[in-house]
Amino acid sequence: MNLGGDHKVVDEAALERGHEVFETNVPLVIKFGIGLTVLAIISMVLMWGLFVVIEDYNALSFDTPSPMLEQNTLPPEPRLQVIPEEDLIVLRAEEDKKLNSYAWVIRTAGIVQIPIDRAMYLISNEEQYMVPSAVAETER
Repeated sequence: MNLGGDHKVVDEAALERGHEVFETNVPLVIKFGIGLTVLAIISMVLMWGLFVVIEDYNALSFDTPSPMLEQNTLPPEPRLQVIPEEDLIVLRAEEDKKLNSYAWVIRTAGIVQIPIDRAMYLISNEEQYMVPSAVAETER
């Protein structure tokens, strides 16, 4: 069995049991750690340099706005909502008027619109919508 020239066997009995039989090569591990640390530091310095270059590029290219850019322009006509708050107030007033008034929906068919409170009252008094115990009480 080739045990390698740069390693020394720790225990012959461990070899028979199938355990680790070589000592760790400490100088190699230290060299690897130093190399990894140096590589990480070099990577960080390169990234910092790249960020500096990108920031300088952005500062130079985006400080002056494009001559094609128009500032604070309104959308083209027609502008649908000049004052949205007033439009909302008008809409709610129209909805309240519709919910609280009588009107014809289809006059020829005899379909009318009634106030919502009156409609809820009429529905609540119809037998088909009542709870069975409430129907028995109204029949007495």
